Amino acid sequence: MKIVCFPHGYYLSEVSRLVEIGKKLRDMGQEVIFFSHGGPYHWVAESEGFNVVTIQPTMSPERANTYMKFNRAEVGNPFRDSFFTYEELKDYVPREAEALKETKADAVLIGWNLPSYLSTQLVGIPIIVQQPGPFTAPFFDRKMGEFVPSFIGLLRHLPMDWFINWFIPRMKVWLKPFNQLATELGLPNYKTTLDFMAGDLTLVMDTPEILKITHEELLNYTPRHPAYFNKPPLYRYGGPCFAKLPGGIPENVKKHFDTKRTKLFCGMGVSGSPKVLGSIIDIVGRLDLQAVVVTTTILQSDLKNVSDRVLVLPHVPTHLVNPMADIAITHGGAGTVQTAIHSGTPLIGVPMHAEQVGNVSLVRRQGAGILLPKQSLAQGEIENSIKKLITNKSYKENMMRLKKLQDQIDGPSKAAEEIIKFIQGRSKALN
Repeated sequence: MKIVCFPHGYYLSEVSRLVEIGKKLRDMGQEVIFFSHGGPYHWVAESEGFNVVTIQPTMSPERANTYMKFNRAEVGNPFRDSFFTYEELKDYVPREAEALKETKADAVLIGWNLPSYLSTQLVGIPIIVQQPGPFTAPFFDRKMGEFVPSFIGLLRHLPMDWFINWFIPRMKVWLKPFNQLATELGLPNYKTTLDFMAGDLTLVMDTPEILKITHEELLNYTPRHPAYFNKPPLYRYGGPCFAKLPGGIPENVKKHFDTKRTKLFCGMGVSGSPKVLGSIIDIVGRLDLQAVVVTTTILQSDLKNVSDRVLVLPHVPTHLVNPMADIAITHGGAGTVQTAIHSGTPLIGVPMHAEQVGNVSLVRRQGAGILLPKQSLAQGEIENSIKKLITNKSYKENMMRLKKLQDQIDGPSKAAEEIIKFIQGRSKALN
């Protein structure tokens, strides 16, 4: 079989997850090719021996910056706007379809390369999606969503968890340009955002005991509200999957963390807020601790007026550096949360959007972390949270318990097995 991995090339976590799954697919005898509309992280796939094919049109850094701002709800109106405009989709979708036909792909595996939801239908091949559990229908059917006060200022002091779990299964954000083009192409319209995001197979990239949805529940899942889907979604567990960048621990990190002070690691991936990350750098620089902060493409790493107790770097192999820390600060991306769990490091989560709230809530509910709304971020909040994680040993003990659960699962291998099983089963059904 020939499988195309098609990540959004500006998201390091997404590229690295597809690389980890792609490696396992390749080990299992499948042909794996990477497609990309551009971005700075081709090297992650190329360093593992994958061929990366650039598909036109390519996304400029400026356009990617707007895309990420929209993802953080800093620009645009999600009920009117989307990640792509209708005009952009008219350019992206047919070119993707043409490339997929030429490649003779059997399936496409994506993360957030959204035009593929339409292009795969034009070609008649399945789209396989890898998603964190907190952005799937079963999560909200079981009323596990949490409201974060900073998201809707006027409702800040109201108990709104019920609203999140009622609204998200019904919401239709981002859909307008996709449905407009789908109608023109003779394809079915998406009924809800969760319908849009489900794909033909959705791999839930979490540990069942941490997500608190059993294998059996996911295997036998039927939507509580079937009218919100064109067809019943098919969910299967993949498992935890996070970046493992090449290289060892940098010498400057070893030296910086050779201290009796509390050691803090902060990484917000690519989807974190520059403003929030800048505030954290400023705040932790005034505290009596040693911090390593990874900026990726969010901020320049050569920042001015940074405390000498804060080492700022663009990238590190997080899975090796995080275990050196006493505490982690993350934006709540699935990869950064799972890396903290793998490292046994209690965390402070400052989420940017609803899915990240869900990821942090999984850890907070199990007593292994703290969730802070981004708009209430202040030195006192950060300092008090750090003190709580250090002085209350149960946070570390609980995170080590989660680590034991997560480390039992080879997420990339499980995901690869489910992909192969799905494609083979689909081929038999068609024949």
